[in-house]
Amino acid sequence: MVNSTFKQSESKKNAGLLKYRVRNSRKKRTRHNFTRKRKKKAPKENGVSKFFIVFSGAIFFLIIAFVIWGALYLKHLENSLPEPYKLVDRTPDQTTIITDRNGNELYKIYADQNRKFVRLDELPEHLKWAIISTEDRNFYEHGGFDLEAIIKSAYINFVVGDIVRGASTITQQLVRNTLMYDVFGDEAYEETYTRKIKEILLTIQVENTLTKDEILQMYINEVGFGGVNHGIQAASLAYFNKDAKELTLAESAMLAGVIASPSNYSPIYSESFDLPTRRQHAILNAMLRNKEMTGVTERQIEKAKNENLKYAPLITEIEAPHFVFHVKRELEEIYGDELVARGGLHVKTSLDLSTQKIAQEEIAKGIPQYGHKWNVHNGAMIVLDPNTNQILAMVGSINYWEDSNSKIDGNVNITTSRRQMGSSVKPYTYLAALQRGYTPNSIVPDKPITFGNYRVRNWDGKHFGDITIRQALIQSRNIPAVYVLRTIGIDAFVNTAQKMGITTINPEQYHGLSITLGTAEMTLLEHSAAFSIFANGGIKRPISSILEITDSQNNVIYENNTGGGHRVFDEKLINDINWILCDLGNFGDQPQHHLYTLNGRRMLCGKTGTTDGPRDLVSITYHKNLVVGIWAGNNNNVPTPGAWSTTVPLPISHSFFQRVADKYEAEI
Repeated sequence: MVNSTFKQSESKKNAGLLKYRVRNSRKKRTRHNFTRKRKKKAPKENGVSKFFIVFSGAIFFLIIAFVIWGALYLKHLENSLPEPYKLVDRTPDQTTIITDRNGNELYKIYADQNRKFVRLDELPEHLKWAIISTEDRNFYEHGGFDLEAIIKSAYINFVVGDIVRGASTITQQLVRNTLMYDVFGDEAYEETYTRKIKEILLTIQVENTLTKDEILQMYINEVGFGGVNHGIQAASLAYFNKDAKELTLAESAMLAGVIASPSNYSPIYSESFDLPTRRQHAILNAMLRNKEMTGVTERQIEKAKNENLKYAPLITEIEAPHFVFHVKRELEEIYGDELVARGGLHVKTSLDLSTQKIAQEEIAKGIPQYGHKWNVHNGAMIVLDPNTNQILAMVGSINYWEDSNSKIDGNVNITTSRRQMGSSVKPYTYLAALQRGYTPNSIVPDKPITFGNYRVRNWDGKHFGDITIRQALIQSRNIPAVYVLRTIGIDAFVNTAQKMGITTINPEQYHGLSITLGTAEMTLLEHSAAFSIFANGGIKRPISSILEITDSQNNVIYENNTGGGHRVFDEKLINDINWILCDLGNFGDQPQHHLYTLNGRRMLCGKTGTTDGPRDLVSITYHKNLVVGIWAGNNNNVPTPGAWSTTVPLPISHSFFQRVADKYEAEI
């Protein structure tokens, strides 16, 4: 039994061994076959491996070479950079000087900088956070660069297709506007990779050398707030007549908003009514969004938005302030804020200071004399040379420094503000009609007519029956003007106005028949410049205010080469308009005819306009060598019952022409 069991066991063992040998034999054959197949492909695989090794090695050495070159290049740039500690010892900025055409100084931009140092710990917290919220929200978190801001600005610029937003931190701004400019001059603002790398390297050095509060303290004592005001202390005194440590939240947000562009956001220098306030509210909203950081509450923000800010009178040595800031804005649009502020430019303008002073005197004297009895408290004047379309004088209000009276609001430049020009635009209608076959002697109706739902009244309530176009225009009849416009079409008026240089109206806008009565808004500057085309016989030239610009090295970087302009209307058509507006037929039937005479002779041409209310009183007067546009009214649009353009701005214009007759020969 034992032997039988043993034999069975032995038999199973032998069977198992046999299976193992068979399986092992199959594995060996499989490995042998795989090895043979692999050996057949081996030569090809070895060739690929060798190429890959050679290629990888070449790339590796190229990378090493590039890294070495990059390191040497960065080292070279780093060696050319100023030391960060030089922030404390900086030379003053170079001054930009604006003069009139004869070299008389009008204004110095940042000359003898009005700068007073103030410590960061002396300032209210809300002032610090107002500046950080608008200029560099992550200032205390980044190491000199705000990656989030860079990505956002890159995306916006890509979508827009132009550089419309930057991402410079406070440290970068400080470096660029101080150390970089001191060493590299105008190159500090060039859009080049080399300049940007230098800025990055220096920013890193400054961040590693100074604390965040030290950087912020230097920034708020360096940054410009418009005019000659540098640093928050000087700005606080200039804008609010108080120390910076006393600034309210509302005042802090307003000043913080000025930094980005004083010409646009300064409540003193901006030509806009609402841009500074909109900017201030945007900063207050940003502070509220980041209230965990800024510490403000909704109640504080709402109170700040409703606070009535009272500004200190801005009294500085400045001639023709409205004109100066108009020029400054033009310069900044061409060259940027920083170059204008720090570049040491010399700007010769078209203004004639002696003519400017006469214009200022006539507005200051004429508005009380002719306007106060009709509740007219403000006035503006623009004077142009029609042979060049250069601005000779610009008076934007009766008193630039008067900001307590809302009827005046002296900082606002009325000559560049949109207003209604009343019947002074009727020459555009009749010029368009003359192009379509009408003549000065064509007959038009001056009768009670209803144009659909639109009923027109003449300014005097009278009707003269059938009259000529000459009579209709010179006597400013409303019904004939609307009749002619309906006949030729509104687009004819719009196209003619555009051709003459009016940029504020276009065919895409809706315009009714009242456009011929002056309801479409335009600027006194463009409207007066359009009359230059009448004065010079049909030639259009761009409005210009700058004759020449030289840089800090006395190199001429701009010359006014507007040339002879180009003809936009046939001379015969313009002669027909002048025959009417200059009363060359000696009819003597223009309202206030005597105010177009000099020394008893008809020597002046022109047209007046009075809007509903009336709110806008306009006079455009000209001869071959001078065009004068005058506006009178109230800046807050309070009506002036009883006033007319022929009784307020026209007498002022006549007085001005009498005073400058020896300088600008009257020819018609």
